[in-house]
Amino acid sequence: MKEKKFNLGDLFYNDRFVLIFSVFISIILWFIASSVNTQERPREISDVPVEVTLSEEATKEMNLRVFSQSVKSATVYITGDSMAVHSIDPTQLVVVAEQASSITQPTSVQLRLRLEQPSQVFGDYEVEISPEYVFVDVDYYQEATFEINTDGIKYKADDSYVVSEPSLSVNEVTISGPQKEIDRISRVCLEYEIDTPLISTQTFTTSLVLYDRYGNELAKDNLLISNDEVEVTISVRSRQTLTLEPTFQNKPSGLNLEGIVNVEPENIQIAGPEDALSNLTTISLAPIDFTKVSPSNNSFDVSISLPPGCSNISMVYEAKVTLDLDGFISRRFTVAKDNFKVVNLAANKTSDVYTQSMDVTLIGPQEQINAIEPEDIVVEIDMTGRETFTGHIEMPVKFSVQGASSVWAYGEYLANVNIQEKVD
Repeated sequence: MKEKKFNLGDLFYNDRFVLIFSVFISIILWFIASSVNTQERPREISDVPVEVTLSEEATKEMNLRVFSQSVKSATVYITGDSMAVHSIDPTQLVVVAEQASSITQPTSVQLRLRLEQPSQVFGDYEVEISPEYVFVDVDYYQEATFEINTDGIKYKADDSYVVSEPSLSVNEVTISGPQKEIDRISRVCLEYEIDTPLISTQTFTTSLVLYDRYGNELAKDNLLISNDEVEVTISVRSRQTLTLEPTFQNKPSGLNLEGIVNVEPENIQIAGPEDALSNLTTISLAPIDFTKVSPSNNSFDVSISLPPGCSNISMVYEAKVTLDLDGFISRRFTVAKDNFKVVNLAANKTSDVYTQSMDVTLIGPQEQINAIEPEDIVVEIDMTGRETFTGHIEMPVKFSVQGASSVWAYGEYLANVNIQEKVD
């Protein structure tokens, strides 16, 4: 049996198909006619920008600004000659506020909106705008700088730690906007709360809060803030009590200082990184030179130096070190040239001491001082570090006393010595 082929033309001999097709075409033509016919059905153009423009005198000479307007865009309905209406480019339309250029002082006012005449359109048309009015706030422009208050940041520290005052990424901000709103600002604050006791440094970011003089929070809608969000760092450091330990230079090897030395204060509290303080129990004070110690000069103010990164919570920066020298006496001796000794001289050098004698004040326990004879005193000239020197030089000397290990020399002494190359 031969298969019958489909023919589109045959459909138009079907009365039912012709009826349905006619209705469909009629509806389409009606929609097209309705959309093109702008004499009766207006063309709707939405999101047309609304401009509120003050005069140049108002903005430049009077420093006025529009700080708020109720609408930023409007819907425009245009009826009239179809060719004219459909020739309008929506991207070129602007709705303006009438009489905005006449504003010369701060005000809150309602202004009628109108469509600026499109320059490219020829022909008759009518315009309706929705909404018809815009409400605007105009004020003098002002800017001011405020210090940021941190009283609203609430936190607490664990007893074993010390917390610093909050450190801010910026300490002040510049706020600009309507004069009437700027004048209301009394305080610019940060508010944040940390519930748990701090045991480590905390960093967070939070927004500024504005208050008037009565404590009411102010809105920031019309204000421009240079830094509305501020980074806050609260440093947390370990706290520890450390004993102040005195140190000495040129102390006699046999002198026992137990019960003799008093330090005031005995200890201080410091704060610092936990790893720096974990194995620390004492702080060594700057050394006291025994050549400056005598029964009449036995008290010293010594600076307290802390490990790197640490701070002195006690706020005490000097300690008083006192030596109880009750039972110690001083006595003056003359030491002859024969008791001078040059040590650590280079192997290829010879020395000749030109100082013939030296008067020295020795201090020590009374029984040891009373037992000293001048010949017991040795004057030592140490040439360490002078291996290449040749000629006359004054060198500091050290004293040692046979049988008196708790005795020291008070003051500084120099001896003249001549250093020469050995002659073969």
